[in-house]
Amino acid sequence: MLFTELELLITNSLSKFSNENPLYFKPASFSDWESTWDFKEFDANVYNHGLHQYPARFIPQLVRKLIRTFANKDSSVLDIFSGSGTTLLECKYLGIKNAYGIELNPFAVFMTKAKLQELDDKKVNNELCLIEKSFCKVDYSFKTISFKNIDFWYTSKAKSDLSKLLDIISKIQDTAVKSFYTLVFAEISRKTSFLDYSGFKMYRSRTKVKNNFEPNVWEEFFKTAKRNIELLKANNSLPKYEECSQIIINGDSRVIHDEIPEHSIDLILTSPPYGDSKTTVAYGQYSRLPWQWISQKDDIIQLDSKLLGGSTKNLDDSILNLSETLKRQCAEIENVDNSARVKDVIAFYNDLYATLTSASYYIKQGGYFILVTGNRTVKKVYLRTDIIITEFAKTLGYSTEKIYSRNIINKRMAMKNSPTNEKGKTVNTIMTENIIILKKF
Repeated sequence: MLFTELELLITNSLSKFSNENPLYFKPASFSDWESTWDFKEFDANVYNHGLHQYPARFIPQLVRKLIRTFANKDSSVLDIFSGSGTTLLECKYLGIKNAYGIELNPFAVFMTKAKLQELDDKKVNNELCLIEKSFCKVDYSFKTISFKNIDFWYTSKAKSDLSKLLDIISKIQDTAVKSFYTLVFAEISRKTSFLDYSGFKMYRSRTKVKNNFEPNVWEEFFKTAKRNIELLKANNSLPKYEECSQIIINGDSRVIHDEIPEHSIDLILTSPPYGDSKTTVAYGQYSRLPWQWISQKDDIIQLDSKLLGGSTKNLDDSILNLSETLKRQCAEIENVDNSARVKDVIAFYNDLYATLTSASYYIKQGGYFILVTGNRTVKKVYLRTDIIITEFAKTLGYSTEKIYSRNIINKRMAMKNSPTNEKGKTVNTIMTENIIILKKF
């Protein structure tokens, strides 16, 4: 029986899983490797991965499985949509020599750096007692923070308590400990607001308003801090690798970044947005309140317009010539509803192609490019992003080795949208993900 190059690679990688951490997936055979993608029995919040509940996060067990198979300790790995840093953190845990991430959201970059830093959990635990002591002082002097629309999202008491807490954290001398508690603060800044916490967009919860919501800021902070300290303790029990580095770049994946050498990357492992922010996850809206508190700037309000498909100005539809599937499906959308919606779709795929083009600068010949993405529904048309990516990739010198499918079980993201914009009429938009394995030839 003849094996393909991919099948041989997978088969030969199975020995790398022999001493796998029980919190991660250990394939028993080639068929087990090929068939297991859902990881529903695993906890996605292991170690420092659980320090913040960012939306649509990579599943650590999925990332580790792919890194173990397609990379080794001497490899260079890149995530061009780094998000909350799952790929970089797994590279650190596995001792990968060089790991890079590119991420446009400044809050996600801050989060990634906080997760990657070395930190003594005893020192962190001791600091919590000092924070509590200061917070309980009635005469503690602080300045109440203000930013755009803050009074719409917080009660007066919550605003005051959060301002006091952030002032206390800002005075912590150890910068790593300060970052740890700033990240705790970031999570509770959403919980203690009038936001509908289950969603990703800036919606005021009617239930909270109706019930005169008045959160206990300290209780939320203390509870979240204790959870994160336990995660940090577990994180610190893992093996340490001295000669490995992780570099996170706050930038746009559509352009080339000099920090990453040309043709130096063995594996690009990433999960791009599934569509524009209007109909999928609005990362900018999700991050807005935490980042306004932390940075005391309002620039993040414009973030979603800068993400993939965020702008339809000067739209170039020549991208349709690079994918027959995209051309056909855009025509279907126009037939359903001849509106501006098709422009949003074209803008998104234009930007996605730009990221694939820039990624080709970094990757070595023979290197693997793995994308985990979902097919969404627009105007009742089920867009085949998996096929569109393979058609794009062919024009850039990649072969499609295989596409696997996984059910979305433990990812925090919206599963429905309203393709007709009629109230109450929704459809399942993204219920599965595709793992697209490309190889540069």
